[in-house]
Amino acid sequence: MTKKTKKLFWTIFIVLLLGAAGTYGYFTWFAPAADTAAAAAETVQTARVRQGDLILYATGTGTLVPAAEATFGFQVSGQVAEILVGVGDKVEAGQVLAKLDDTDALSSLASAQRDLLELTSPVAVATARQGIVQAEDALDSARDTLAWQISPSVLTWEERVAEAESALQKAKDENTSSDTIAAAEQTLKQAQASLAYARNSYQAYLEENFVETETIMTRSGPQTVKVRDENGNLVINAPTELQIASARADYDLARASLQEARWYLSALLGEEIPEDATGTSLAKLENAQTAYDKALENLEAMQLTAPISGTVMSLDASVGDQVGSGSIVTLADLGTPYLEIYLDSTDWANIAVDYPVEVIFDALPDKVYTGKVTQVDPGLVSQGGTYLVRGLVQLESNQPGLNLPTGMSAAVDVIGGRAEGVLLVPVEALREISPGEYAVFVMENGEPVMRMVEIGIKDLFYAEVLSGLQVGEVVTTGIVETSE
Repeated sequence: MTKKTKKLFWTIFIVLLLGAAGTYGYFTWFAPAADTAAAAAETVQTARVRQGDLILYATGTGTLVPAAEATFGFQVSGQVAEILVGVGDKVEAGQVLAKLDDTDALSSLASAQRDLLELTSPVAVATARQGIVQAEDALDSARDTLAWQISPSVLTWEERVAEAESALQKAKDENTSSDTIAAAEQTLKQAQASLAYARNSYQAYLEENFVETETIMTRSGPQTVKVRDENGNLVINAPTELQIASARADYDLARASLQEARWYLSALLGEEIPEDATGTSLAKLENAQTAYDKALENLEAMQLTAPISGTVMSLDASVGDQVGSGSIVTLADLGTPYLEIYLDSTDWANIAVDYPVEVIFDALPDKVYTGKVTQVDPGLVSQGGTYLVRGLVQLESNQPGLNLPTGMSAAVDVIGGRAEGVLLVPVEALREISPGEYAVFVMENGEPVMRMVEIGIKDLFYAEVLSGLQVGEVVTTGIVETSE
């Protein structure tokens, strides 16, 4: 080995020796000291799984209100003749509470009743039947006159066309099947064709029935012959357009009169008639019926009746008072106690129909009453510049000492959830893996191990554990940083 080689060897040896010494010193003195410092700087905080109760509350205030309330008065003006109830009395729906002087109303009703009976008497019914017979005779006469002027065939087919048009329109209005509408259209076309043929034959009808005749003397005696003009044409005394128009008008009037006579008799007999039914006699009958109904309504308005069952809360009238249509009575249904409650808007998600409620009235601070939510307004309401959740609570009516006056104030706890005798962990121990899925770190052999858990209800501090943990297990709730 040369001198130069020996020098290099010892240099490498010394470097390796120093490196080994440094490594030994690091793991012997420095590394433990660093671990100790890190341990001192970070401490795992833990909590034990315990068994207990968890109740979710939404706290607010409430006021005792009746289940139903009605404030009302007479429908007409008058002088009070009778007061039949007093404040505090319990009444039933429909019960008469007070009466006005009904002398004039009774007189008006008797007069209206006489007028109606006169129009609906047996004589009136018999007269109406006679009117129908007379209207039928008038219609037959008017039809015969028109048929003579335009020919029976033309009139018959005019009527058939009108009937077919009406049937077709009815089928369309009632949205019947296409086959029914097609059949109605075919019937109309056939009637129209027959009408056209009848009109084409009208001249022959005139020559047969309206030609001018004269009587001449022949060897065999008098003989009737048709008159001809200087050109040899028959002289026909045909109906004028004015005569035909007048005959049509008479026919239409006779048909309308018969229809009105039939409607009137149906009304007298209490049968159903169309809403658009007309007629002078019918209008007179309807006016008499309306007058009678109005008189009866006015008489009934002389009595003040209860719209609901309940307790008389106030009565602002006395016998002899002159009253109008303003409210004088207030009724309240006190059978089922209700609370009108208000909660902070942040409790919107903590109240719903059928949620149980605990109530403490200001007048009974040592008594807790129970009930349930029956209504939650769909929107927030403004009270004193603050937006609140408004709801109604029905209290259990069989609870002793609940005969409190309306308007009584109370503190209200709406129970949004209740879990009794369940496993509980601090909410700080939960790690949300995904929406609705949670995990915790459980200490096993001094090391935190992640475990999935199923969570029920929770408040700001504790959560209900449905599965995944056992009583007494230790879970981490976070790391507390400390300083030396």
